[in-house]
Amino acid sequence: MMRKNHVILNHVDTPLRILFWTKGELLLFLAPSVAGLLFEQLVMGLLVSGFNVYICRQYKKKFGKGKLWAVLYWYLPQRRQNKGFSPSYVRDYLG
Repeated sequence: MMRKNHVILNHVDTPLRILFWTKGELLLFLAPSVAGLLFEQLVMGLLVSGFNVYICRQYKKKFGKGKLWAVLYWYLPQRRQNKGFSPSYVRDYLG
């Protein structure tokens, strides 16, 4: 039997899970569900939530988690707390 000397290092890169969803998947699940509750369309909200989580997992499986973050960086609005990064619309710097 092989003994694992570094047990913590085997779990450093695993994402935080709440029940059986990651943080991002939980947001993709809760947002349409709450919207469905507000608009009195709970079944539709749950269906959209399930579809969102399924598509997100399929995308991560096919392209990896890093590709998802790159797509989000280029196509979503820039947040102000990342002052070290240039805005996504800037392609070249002159000077």
